[in-house]
Order: sequence, then C-alpha cells, then structure tokens
Amino acid sequence: MLNALIAVGVATWFTVAYPVLRRRLEARIPSGGAPVFWPLALTAVFAFMPLVFTVPREDGNAVLDQGLTASNVVTIVLTGLTALYLVVKVAADRRILLLPFAMPYLPFTLMIGMDGLSAAWSIVPAYTLYRTAELAVFTLSSILIFDRPDIRHRLADLLAIVTLAWLVAVTPEILQSLASGIVFSSAKNNMMPLVCALLGFAAWFGPPNRRRGRYLILAAAGFVIAGSAASTGALIGIGPALMIASRRPGLRLAGIVLALASIVLFLFLMVGLSSFPALLDALSVILQKPRVELANATGRGQFWPTFIAATQDRLLGSGFSAADRFVQLLIPTTALADELGRDAVFITSSHNMFLSAWAGTGIIGLSFAVLALIEPIRFAARADRGTRRIVACLILMLALNGMTTPGLFQDWNVNVLAYVAVLATARAARREAEATARFAAPADESPPPRRGTRPAWPAA
Repeated sequence: MLNALIAVGVATWFTVAYPVLRRRLEARIPSGGAPVFWPLALTAVFAFMPLVFTVPREDGNAVLDQGLTASNVVTIVLTGLTALYLVVKVAADRRILLLPFAMPYLPFTLMIGMDGLSAAWSIVPAYTLYRTAELAVFTLSSILIFDRPDIRHRLADLLAIVTLAWLVAVTPEILQSLASGIVFSSAKNNMMPLVCALLGFAAWFGPPNRRRGRYLILAAAGFVIAGSAASTGALIGIGPALMIASRRPGLRLAGIVLALASIVLFLFLMVGLSSFPALLDALSVILQKPRVELANATGRGQFWPTFIAATQDRLLGSGFSAADRFVQLLIPTTALADELGRDAVFITSSHNMFLSAWAGTGIIGLSFAVLALIEPIRFAARADRGTRRIVACLILMLALNGMTTPGLFQDWNVNVLAYVAVLATARAARREAEATARFAAPADESPPPRRGTRPAWPAA
C-alpha cells in the first residue's frame, strides 16, 4: 500500500506540481560571460586528477571501514577550492546563483535538490550529502564555463581544451598501449568519448570555424583512444538524432521511433551478442577487445540482476550515489562472488545511468532521468538547425552510452560537463532566435520585454 501511494504521489507531482514549480522557479537571466580560466582549470583538474593519482581499494565498503585515502582527500580539497571560487564570484554578483534556475538548466537543478533530500533516507547520509555538494559545485562551475553569449562560436574551442587536458593526463597510458599494439581504447575511458563526440558535433554542425578540420581530427583521435564498445555502439544514435532535429513533424516522429529501436537494439546486443558468433568475432578484431568481454558486456549481465534485486523494493531509492557505492550494504553478494569466481565483490557503480537514478532516488530519479533527456531537445526545438542537431545527437548518444556508465546520476563527471555544455549552447541559440524574431516583428506586434532581464555580465 505504501509503495502504491508513493507511486501515485510521484506521478501526481511530475504531472501537476512540477510544471507549476518550473514556471515559478524559472529565472529569466542573461548569459554570464564570466572569465573562463579558473572554472575551467579547477574543473579539468578535478575531472582528470584520478587518472594521474588514485589509491585503489580492494573492497567496496573500504572507505567506511578504513577511512579516506590520500586521493580522496585531494578530491575533497579540489571540491573545496572550487566552492571557494564560486563563493567569491557570487559575492561579487549574486545573479550567478540564478543561472542554474534558468531553462534548460532548471530540471537538472531540481534533480540535484532531490539528490540532497535523499540524504534523509540514505544508507550512508554523509556520503550522499558530499556527493550532492560535489555535483552542485561542479555543475555550477561548468555553467560558468559554457554560459556565455558567444558559446555557439566558442563551444568547440572549450571542448578541445578539455580533450587536450585529458590526453596530456593519459599520455603515459597511451604510449604503453601503443607499444603493445593497442590503438583502439589505448586509454580506455567510458566518459570521454561523449566529450570527443560533442567536439565533433560542434565542429561539424556549429558555426564556421577556421580550426574545424583540426578539431574533427582531434575528436576522432580522442574517440578512438578513449573508445569503448558501448561508446562506439552509441554512434547508431546519430541518424535518428538528425531526424529528431528536423522541423518536419513526420520526420521527427520517424526519428523518435528509430531512436527507440536503436535503444532496444543496443540493449539486445549488450546482453545477447554471444548469439551472433560471426558478428562477435568481427567486433572483437575491430575494437581490439577479447570476445568474452564483449559477450557478457564486461560482467554487467551478471551483476545487474544482483543490483536490481538489492534495490527493487525501495521506491524512493537508498540515497544519491550511496546506493551505487555501497550496494553491498543492501544485499549479500556471496552468490555473485561465486559466480564471478572472486573472493570479494567490488561493485562501486551500477554502470547504468537509469539503474543509478533508480538506486539513488527511486521512481523520482527515473522521472528526472527522462526529463533530463527530453527537456533539452524540446527547448532547442526553436533554435537554429545546427544547434538542434548538436543537442539531439549528444542527448541520444548520452542515453545509449548511459546504458553502461553512470551518466548523469551517480556523481559529477565529464558526461555532466558535456551535458551542461549542450544546455548552455541551446540556451544561447534559443535567445538568439527569440531576439531575431522580436527584431523581425512589426513594432505594434513586438512582445513586451521580459521581467527581470538585465544586461549581460562584463567580461571581468
């Protein structure tokens, strides 16, 4: 009975209360245009520091039993430094606090608020609160990086800087892999392919850029170096995404149908690729991956059932991020250990964006997962064609790649960075389209100015 009431309450909130809350909370504020160096530097160092320095754990609950490692402390310090930078910026201009409440950031901001609220019933409340604070800090930092009036022209430049910073961080790993004859996935990273793909979309579909050719080469190289089987498979979403970006209703509908079919095909190949030996052999050669790794989706098909069993009766989840990180507190994993042939099970993530959303905040998290994917495409529908294509391609690849990564719903990562970059681009393009429409309208038909709008921030 309680679960039924929760389900009805959540459905009512998202269908009735959420639209009202969105209208009341939405801030109509100009683009920021703050200096980019410090937020970009702090965010890049935080994102790629674990690739250079990390202290490995041998047990999923080690942080509870043994305390923080040196790399954990460095991560917390970086979060604190970034938070301090944001405090200084907010003290200089309080309008920065309104930026996350502008569309299309608002749904994601509400999701972060829900993440923090889930600490009330989290299995490890302190961990949930820290991860929520970390997500909030670096999401706002990402907004300061990308929310600027000229972002459509600078998006590729900023993404190229992020990609180059990652390549520098993993250069030793790349060289070691190349020496062993490994090219594809020579520095495997399940998150970076999305950033590299977005760089390619921005260079190809965005405004003319004199470095377009170099950016396309950088995007392709980064995608191959970081590439995983899942990120490569997510490329099938580009065709349906281009159709969804069309202004023709029939073509959009066909794109939606193909997108759903792509997701079904993607999932089927993840768990059923072993049923097609010839295809499995071909992909093993092309992707330079062992057949057994491709056949069982790197073990996901084995631990997903355990993960689902651990969270199936928790309609409000078990706490943002904590349910992923400490799933061993929810269910004994002895059977899984026997199945995998390991003495200890070390699961720190569901490796699935939607399972992470479910585990963290339950049915509310799944609802926000859907909103996070639909709202940007709807918001960009009135923007120029290039922006519509960039947004649709990134979002659909995020949905597909999210089948094997935490995506947006376990912690802050470069997928969130790419997501915010797309939201900022859509926001700038939408404002340009609306301004052009107002300018083109006759004087007696011009809409009244929106309340609360003020000039953009100065560059310094």
